[in-house]
Amino acid sequence: MLHNRLSYLIILLGTLLFFICFDGYLSYYVFVLSLALPVFSLLASLPGILTMKVRIFLQDNETLARTRKSTSLPLRVEARTPWPLPTGQVRLRLTVYNTLTGTSRQEWLLLTVGEKPLLLEHALHSTACGLVTCTITKVRACDLLGLFAFPVRVRGQDRCSAFFFPAAYSPVLTAQAVHSPDGDGERYSQTKPGDDLTELFGLREYRPGDRLSRIHWKLSQKTGRMLVKEPSLPLADCLLLLLDLNGQGPEADVLLDVFATLSGFLLQEEVAHRVAYCGDQRTLAMLELASPEDARPALEAILAAGGKAALPPLRDEELPRGVSHVLYLCCTPSFPKADQLRRHYPSARFTGFCTGEQGLSDPDFLCVLPGQVTEALNGMVL
Repeated sequence: MLHNRLSYLIILLGTLLFFICFDGYLSYYVFVLSLALPVFSLLASLPGILTMKVRIFLQDNETLARTRKSTSLPLRVEARTPWPLPTGQVRLRLTVYNTLTGTSRQEWLLLTVGEKPLLLEHALHSTACGLVTCTITKVRACDLLGLFAFPVRVRGQDRCSAFFFPAAYSPVLTAQAVHSPDGDGERYSQTKPGDDLTELFGLREYRPGDRLSRIHWKLSQKTGRMLVKEPSLPLADCLLLLLDLNGQGPEADVLLDVFATLSGFLLQEEVAHRVAYCGDQRTLAMLELASPEDARPALEAILAAGGKAALPPLRDEELPRGVSHVLYLCCTPSFPKADQLRRHYPSARFTGFCTGEQGLSDPDFLCVLPGQVTEALNGMVL
């Protein structure tokens, strides 16, 4: 706009000089025309500016989309006005905000609006996972000469969002069924007996030392042999993953890559697991994942919770039972929380993941750096 105003000022000074130096009707008309030109430009453009409509949307006219991070989504900007004459240059500011990393950037788009709808396609991308919101925060329209600028009120849809999911890698992992020490397993072994009297594994012949209370007297009387009931072995397929996003945005991004990789592998192996994270109002939220269909809703809930969502204080009554392996994923280790988990699950395995070197003093913690998720997880047994 400054360039246009300086150009017009030079033209106005030139016509004024022409009027002074040349005595005649032509110089007079030229000078008057140069004075009236901005008024005509404003009158021709103002109705279009006042009736302009601008909106943004994603593909298929949706306001919410989903994709993997580091990929782009087509963001469409539509602008139109019922005024038959086109407006001048329209400057539109988009504010893109990532709720996980807390980063915000501004992008400017330039367009010219006329009676026919103008559809401008822009790429919405994010190198980090998170819920990314794109909002029209400012629209200014100029007249045809670019001398005047007016703010435009957005009358259409001014916001859209997209989930950018974390990356899931393919390290060499192994899942094994583990005996549930507290007897709260959700399934039982089909090959080994155990000590859970609530579920019958099978019958076998009596051996010296067997308890009399375990003899199946009715079947023994029918078959003429002493048959003993064998209890079942409960298995704790349920792994517990605790997400403690208590660091900066890039650290939380790496941590969610680790979670997506581990959870994706467990779902592929049909191993049920739970994830705990900081939910609404700083409370502990718990989600159960048992099938691949549960992955996307869980990731959306975690990403929508926002960044720097450190775990609230853990209460023993909120933690599930029947857990064979506790995986504590954190940006910066909270050793009191780690000790509490070890005390609450004395028979379960404990593995910690952190994104810095603060946890290297604890042998149960593993440091995961950006770009090294596969190398860090290779050979792990879950």
